[in-house]
Amino acid sequence: MQHYEPTLSLVGRLLLAALFLWAGLHKIFNPEGTQQYMAAYGLTVGTMLLYLAATVVEFAGGIALMIGHTTREAVSLLVLFMVMVTGIFHAHPADPNQVIHFAKNLAIIGGLLYVLAYGPGASSIGGQAEQPTPAALTGLRHTALTLAGRIFLGGLFLLSGLNKLLDPTGTRQYMASMGMTSATDLFYAGAILLEIGGALSLWLGWWTRAGAAALIGFLVPATMIFHRTSMSFVHDATVQDQQFHVMKNLAIIGGLIYALAQGAGSLSLDARRRLSR
Repeated sequence: MQHYEPTLSLVGRLLLAALFLWAGLHKIFNPEGTQQYMAAYGLTVGTMLLYLAATVVEFAGGIALMIGHTTREAVSLLVLFMVMVTGIFHAHPADPNQVIHFAKNLAIIGGLLYVLAYGPGASSIGGQAEQPTPAALTGLRHTALTLAGRIFLGGLFLLSGLNKLLDPTGTRQYMASMGMTSATDLFYAGAILLEIGGALSLWLGWWTRAGAAALIGFLVPATMIFHRTSMSFVHDATVQDQQFHVMKNLAIIGGLIYALAQGAGSLSLDARRRLSR
């Protein structure tokens, strides 16, 4: 896997960066709608300034992440931005869609924490200078970042799998409404096994790369089936919501690719298994 690490890290960075660049463009193409949305959530003071600041953070952070330059500084800023955005706009447990956005944002933060821990990879402008030293790879900070990244990435899939388990009828009906009318029971059971199994793999750090690969294999077709939408910049709220789901899913795939490239870190069952050999 080490041979593929530069390529995987590059692809992971690009998918994570794409979300922020797209969100920044979305704000530029719809400034009035964005500011109205911000005001509706209580940001009524300095709305224009906050709008401009959010656009700059998303563009600057996305570009830095994409090219792999001053990556840790950019990622730290994006994590702080995501925490604030999630707390303001998606902390609404009574709204199922906002709960999903909340969990997806945490998963994206998990992917960003992986980048913070391991750097941008060899295929970056920062190159070797931004890579962690061998001593840093065994340090407490690196261990904590990797563990938090795994927990945040896995949390989304554990929540989604448990929701399916607790609402089998509603889940099957939703799948059928999206065209999955054949072998619905089989797909339902498979989705639960993949999501909960993959989440536990990440949380425990046990066969982590296999778990990340399985979740990527699940999320790609799930995005194509359940979030089919135009990706052009429109003002329709329903279309915009689906667009954000697509871009967030791609960013989560980027974080999972980082986990696939780097593994579980030292505080994991995988690490204990290697030591016991």
